[in-house]
Amino acid sequence: MKTLSILLSTAGLAGVGAIALAATPAQAAEAATCSGARSISSAPMLRDHKPPSWGTIRLVRDSCYQYWAEVTMVSKMPANAKANAFLVQYGGANSGRVLSCDSSGGNGSVIQGQRTCRTPKVKATAGSITFTAIGREYHNYGGGYEEISENATARTR
Repeated sequence: MKTLSILLSTAGLAGVGAIALAATPAQAAEAATCSGARSISSAPMLRDHKPPSWGTIRLVRDSCYQYWAEVTMVSKMPANAKANAFLVQYGGANSGRVLSCDSSGGNGSVIQGQRTCRTPKVKATAGSITFTAIGREYHNYGGGYEEISENATARTR
């Protein structure tokens, strides 16, 4: 009886894997057709609004009209520091929505040893929808993370 339950549970797991594998080609096909990611707008990451630039915040769009924000720091983040990108949507049903690298579909904040992160992609084909990308850098001096730099791209489509 124990052998039967092991066999059935293994078969169940194999079935789950088959379902997951079946979804993968469709996702890959969509990614392959949405090419040509290009920066729509960018701004330097400045501390106290003064040079030098510590990184860049970019608003990016691909050929399928998917938009996202991406922050790239000049060098890898040190210990006790992090950075994040935010995508702000204006217009449409989700006007006012703010997504970050930490939102579902993003790849997580820039942390120690990393240089870049991106927000989830948002599809927007309606001409009335615009976006801006905001980049923020934080440092923990012992009392929690404090923002030390911020900049935003122009609001655009």
